[in-house]
Order: sequence, then C-alpha cells, then structure tokens
Amino acid sequence: MKRDTTIRIFSLLIALAVVVPAVQAALTVDAGSDRTVLAGEPVTILATCNDTDVFDAMNLSASIDWSTGATDAGIVQDDEHNGTIQATHTYLAAGTYAVTVKVANNATGAVACDTLNVTVSPQQAEVKVVPKTLNQKSNGVMTVFVSLAEWLGFAGADRTNVTVSDPSEFAIGNATPEKVNFCMKDGGTLILKYRRQDLDLATGDGNLTVTGSAVTEEGNVSVAGTGAVSVINPGNGKKGENDDGYAWAAMVKENAKEKVKNQKEFREEQQKGNGKAKGQAL
Repeated sequence: MKRDTTIRIFSLLIALAVVVPAVQAALTVDAGSDRTVLAGEPVTILATCNDTDVFDAMNLSASIDWSTGATDAGIVQDDEHNGTIQATHTYLAAGTYAVTVKVANNATGAVACDTLNVTVSPQQAEVKVVPKTLNQKSNGVMTVFVSLAEWLGFAGADRTNVTVSDPSEFAIGNATPEKVNFCMKDGGTLILKYRRQDLDLATGDGNLTVTGSAVTEEGNVSVAGTGAVSVINPGNGKKGENDDGYAWAAMVKENAKEKVKNQKEFREEQQKGNGKAKGQAL
C-alpha cells in the first residue's frame, strides 16, 4: 500500500513537471533616445539588448522598422549577456517617424521591442523677400530670393551633384510662383515671383516660409527657408474718402494735378486782363 502511494505521488510530480512551462529568459531591448536630423542626413540607431541567457549570436536576430520600411540589423556581442544593434537610414522628406527596434531569441521564442521617434527637419535655405512691405489687397508681384548655394555645391558644400528639378515646386503655403528664374551669379539663387493675392496674407508683421525640394543622389530632399515681411492695409495704412482699396497716394497725386490746372487757368486769365485777373479792380 505504501509502495503504491509512493508511485502515485511520483507520477503526479512527473505530470506537474510536464504541465508547468519553464520560465522564459528575460530579453530586453533599449532603442535609445529620440533623435532630430536634417532631411538628407543619415540617422544612425544604436540600440542595446540584454538576455539573462548567455549571449548566443546564432540564436538572436534583429530588425528595424523605420516607418518607411523595415531592414534587418546585425547584433554585436558586448559581453556575456549584452549586445548592440546598429543600423543607419536616411529620410528625404521632413516629418516625424516612429522607429521600432525588434530583437528575437529564436531558441527560447522570446521577443522584445522598443520605439523611438526621429524628427526630420527640412534643409535650411536663405530667403529674402522684396518688397519687405506688402499691400494686403495689392495684386502686384512679390519677389522671393531663395539661396541654395550650400546645396548646389557653390559654397564648399559636400553635395556637389545637387540640382533643382522643378523650381516652381517651391511654395509659400498653397501658393506656387508665377515665374521662376535661376541666377548662378550669386552662387545658386532661385528668383521666385508670387502674386500677393495668392499668398492670403493677413495684416501685420510675420514670416513667409518657402518650402520645396532639391534633388540629391538619394532623391528629392525637403528644403525650407523663412523670410520676414510686413503686411499693411490698403492705402499704406491711411484712410481717405474712398476706403475700397484706392491708394491714398493716388488721391494726393490727383489733387496735385487739379491744383496745377487751377494755377494754369489763373495765369491765362491774368494775361487776358493785361496782368489782372478777371474781376479784379484796375
């Protein structure tokens, strides 16, 4: 009887050993802190992973999802339990991208992930606006000079094969230029002419942000520049009898013409009256 009880207990222990799964090793990954780069510049991710099991590169695999596509990444062993994942990617368009680093232990089935954000800013271009003071309701043309010297390779830039495929793509908000010229004289300057009415400008001081792209060996890279401008009410901020956009300067000019006309008529009357204006006593 005692022997049978012992056998049953032993069988139960074996059953429990089969049912209860083994504790998986703790696999962790740290993608690192958020990053900020310029469009067209490579961003390098250095992530670290840790496993309570002894590090075995043959059993570990890593991949990185860049939000624009995923790539495999290699793992370099640092010590018995730690490794480093390194990979490089280049973003051409400005924006914020979530980058997820994934590590898997193919022997234990453990998987670990971590995510960081990469903020990509457009390459900066020098911008000048002429005239700096704009009439809010004027339909005239505003000229924007965008200097791309650094990008076009005329100022000791690294990228010597950069071009601008379609300068008309350089926009201010939703407004695209009516006319585009390119000047090599100043080291690579776009001369963009916009209709002021298309810019939807508000009264007051502000900045105009010009956005577009330059073509590099990798593709179209985001470029942006900001120029200061002052916007005024019609009539240079002065109000006359006519407040429908008729410029005050034009009214002054019209009054001056009328004054000259009156003076001319007065002189003619003097000549007719022998030096005396009609109606004056002799």
